[in-house]
Amino acid sequence: DFSSGVASVSSLIYTGTAGTGTFTFTPATGTAVTSGNVTIGAGSASKFIITGAGTQTAGASQNITITAKDASGNTATGYTGAKSITFSGANASSSPATNPTVASTNFGTATSVTFSNGVATVSMSLYKVESAAVVATDGSVTTSGS
Repeated sequence: DFSSGVASVSSLIYTGTAGTGTFTFTPATGTAVTSGNVTIGAGSASKFIITGAGTQTAGASQNITITAKDASGNTATGYTGAKSITFSGANASSSPATNPTVASTNFGTATSVTFSNGVATVSMSLYKVESAAVVATDGSVTTSGS
C-alpha cells in the first residue's frame, strides 16, 4: 500500500547473483519506477566446491582449490581466515600403509586451511589407486550435494 506516495514492502527476498543492480516496481496501474543502484552481497557459506585435476597419480600431490559458496552459488567472500576443515572420501594405500593428506595432515583430521574472500588453495596427496570423491567439511558447510 502507498502512503504519501511511498510504498512499504516487507519480506522482500532476493536470491541470485551478488553484485550491483536495480529493482523495478511495476504497479497494476501507473508508471513503472526503477530504483537507484542496489548492492547485493554474498550470503554466508553453505557449501564447498573443490576443483583440481580430475585425475591424480597415486603418491603424487596436486593443488586443489576450495571455494566457499552461499545458497545461491555466489562465492561467500566473508568466509575468510584460518578454518578447521576435515577431509574425507579417499582411503589409505595398503602397501605401504599411507594415508591421504591435505596440507600434510591426514584425511579425517581437522586441517587448518586459510581462506581469503571465500577461496583457499592447498596441496593434496592421494596414495591408493581408486576412484575417490573428496569431501571437505567445516561444521554444516560441506561439499555434499554441491
